Amino acid sequence: MYEQIKNLIRQKNNKIAEDTLIYFTNYFYVLVKDNLIPKNVSLDDLIDNALFFAQKIEYYGENHFVSLAHGNDVKGLREPINKVIYIRDNLEEPLREITVYHELHHATQSNRKNNEVGINQESNVGRLVMEAETQYMAEKVYCEIHQIEFKERMIPSDKLRMLSNGTVISRLHNYEMYDNLLTKLAIIMGVSKDYFITINFLYNEGLKDLEQRYNIVKERYKLPYTFEDLFFILDYIYCVDLMAYTSNLEKESILEGKETQYVYEIHPKRGDKLSLKRQRELLNNFDVNNFLALVENNGPFREFAHYIIDNSKKELVDEMIKYCDLTSNLKK
Repeated sequence: MYEQIKNLIRQKNNKIAEDTLIYFTNYFYVLVKDNLIPKNVSLDDLIDNALFFAQKIEYYGENHFVSLAHGNDVKGLREPINKVIYIRDNLEEPLREITVYHELHHATQSNRKNNEVGINQESNVGRLVMEAETQYMAEKVYCEIHQIEFKERMIPSDKLRMLSNGTVISRLHNYEMYDNLLTKLAIIMGVSKDYFITINFLYNEGLKDLEQRYNIVKERYKLPYTFEDLFFILDYIYCVDLMAYTSNLEKESILEGKETQYVYEIHPKRGDKLSLKRQRELLNNFDVNNFLALVENNGPFREFAHYIIDNSKKELVDEMIKYCDLTSNLKK
């Protein structure tokens, strides 16, 4: 199957560089092998889409336009106009190769009608989910191609452009906070994170499917947030992190713990000023409120609790789980 996919890509673009061809083949091989393509979408369609947005890979330095426009922290960029995936040249492995797959995944999931990616179309709802599943897919490709497994890591939150006193648990080497949130959402919904990869190929229809599935479990576990409120929380967290990552006038204010001067539109007709303090509040509310709902309604609260970020909240949650276990044993 690997060679068949490689030959198919070469047939579609016989000028593709050998290293680019290998990266493309690796990515689509895992996509097919793991059955991640929706039933009404073909491999041919996805390869055509990827080549429409990206046909070569270039490595850039600190004086390149990507660095000048977005800052030196940015690791890669998909440029749809000239169909290039740009990768920062000083990245070390495995992040260098993973970043190629990240940008290639963006290209494959882009909509030719508007250049938007995945379920992030007209509404901007689901930007965190889109970025989280993209990095999850990129690292999945790397692991499966190299036949390795990344171990779960515990990362202090202040190393991830977040306020301190937190621990982010993730297997990923980048976008660890997003992956942590996506993991908890998958636990609540009772789905594999592969599900989020698949729906992002469906654009707005994928968002509708996500909303329908969420509303079913919301009713089952009496979850505290509407779909709209939940995704506002997730996308607010995303926007704060993005502003603290890329070059912009308010980046330093956010990193210094201040609130932004301006209100930023998170979703249409719904915006807010951005700050790490508010991000932390929303993260804590997401963790605590969902955990309590899962406890009270016989949901998967133990799996969810493992990924709670705030250390003080985690201690309280662990004590509550011990109490639940104790009372359960006494009833027996």
